[in-house]
Amino acid sequence: MKIDLRPVKPRALAVRTIPEAAPDLATSLSLPADRRALGIITATSDDALFSALDQGTKASPADVVYAKSFYAGAAHPSGPLSGECIGIYAGRDPAEVDAAMRACLAYLENEAWFYAIAVGGAGEDVVFYPHVIASTGRYLAPLAGIPVGAAMAYLIAPPLESVVGLDAACKAANARLAKWFGPPSETNFGGGYLVGDQTACEAAATAFASAIADVCAAPITERAARGGGEGDPGAKAAAVARARPASDAGRFKALATGERFAIKPDHLTHLVDDASLVVKTHPRIVLRGKVDFLQSAILDAQVAADQDNARALVGELAELLELARKLVGAEVTGKPLEPFQLFGMSPDEVRDATHHTYELYGVPFMYPDVRQGPVVAKLNLARAVAREAELAALTAFDAGKPSHDGSTAASPTAPPARADICLALNRISSALYLLACKYVAGRYDGSRRPMGPVRGWRPPR
Repeated sequence: MKIDLRPVKPRALAVRTIPEAAPDLATSLSLPADRRALGIITATSDDALFSALDQGTKASPADVVYAKSFYAGAAHPSGPLSGECIGIYAGRDPAEVDAAMRACLAYLENEAWFYAIAVGGAGEDVVFYPHVIASTGRYLAPLAGIPVGAAMAYLIAPPLESVVGLDAACKAANARLAKWFGPPSETNFGGGYLVGDQTACEAAATAFASAIADVCAAPITERAARGGGEGDPGAKAAAVARARPASDAGRFKALATGERFAIKPDHLTHLVDDASLVVKTHPRIVLRGKVDFLQSAILDAQVAADQDNARALVGELAELLELARKLVGAEVTGKPLEPFQLFGMSPDEVRDATHHTYELYGVPFMYPDVRQGPVVAKLNLARAVAREAELAALTAFDAGKPSHDGSTAASPTAPPARADICLALNRISSALYLLACKYVAGRYDGSRRPMGPVRGWRPPR
């Protein structure tokens, strides 16, 4: 979850691995006998590093065996490479440690951010950590007392702000405070772990940010902390926006209404960019889901073909998978889809081949059958998904429907606005049927011809 406030991004300051820890060091760290490879990281932010260390346990069997904050925080380090904290992984070999370290460093750079709000809109910054972990790893889950894979809101702020923020977070969402870090911590902050489903954790983090924004907007006030985010999501976003310059009403904009948001609402998503948020039932978003499903179905068929040693079929399915992936980029960017061929055939030739499978392969317009085996079943499922995706594309780019401004550009029988995308999905469907016919005809090594005749419709002689 990202917030439309200035991020304070952490930095790794020193990184080292030890292929085989010395016996005395291993004993001091209470390392298991089979874990002697170490990876060590220092960073400018403790909570960000702890979140990133947890991410590493999802990418590797390596475990976090040591993680500590340094006293007085990043502003008063013991040396230029000390920062605010240290973390140590232990693995069975250096490869396990390297995998954990790579995941940790990537998460530290791209996901685990503090945010800053200026006191009174122009004063010194207050930094805080409203971080949601959708699926906890093997490090943080036990600390929060939750199963590995459960969601968690990791909420940290300066002393008063942390208390007000946690109160708002607990009231705004069906989330439980699993662990409280009463101020002051080693770094003079406070906060806690809130646990629940991902939606509840995101609502809690939003309320936490809103409450802190309210404190920063008017630190010396006798009013209650209701401005800290209790109430609807719009009020929470407005509370955050109060701490921003009046000229900046929010980075995110709803395409249909022009409404702006400081925090992206979870029920909206990007059509193109931050200025084009739409509901997730928008026809183009539905299309993206169908194409995503299509890619998964093609990949599933490819795995089955690989297990059947039908290597040529694996390669031909890879062509379809690559075309499906190109469709995503063409739809999102609005760029035309490049001309394509499949198995050395033009789109017209693919269509013609599907109309003449009996002449080409001795296979009629066939009905899928259990005797044809799992490869054909998966090819047929992928073909059906491609047909669904084509229908979704025709709905999303129907030139005959009223546009967003109420005008109608063409008649109901006009070609779709993105005929290139619709054509490609149609030909992917045709190609998948063609591959099933070739498989049944025994054109691939490893393909299994069914016992008995292939049921289907044959053209009249």
